[in-house]
Amino acid sequence: MDPELLFVECGRCGAPVLWDPGRATRLLAQAGVDPLELDSSCLLMTDGCPFCRPAGQYTVQIYRVSNVKEGQLPPLVGHA
Repeated sequence: MDPELLFVECGRCGAPVLWDPGRATRLLAQAGVDPLELDSSCLLMTDGCPFCRPAGQYTVQIYRVSNVKEGQLPPLVGHA
């Protein structure tokens, strides 16, 4: 999956976050996340955005979202 297609959301206010082209790819590469481990259930969540925290840098976490209960998931291997 192309990392640039990942949805990015502010974890504080819930607003979608739009990044410069290539930013998601660079961040995931710096974190050591293999793009082959990503799928459509993955999203990036920041701890702020220009709307709720106009100044400063933000941390980013990757989440895998599913409506399946935790005990029913297959074992996951990798960083994502």
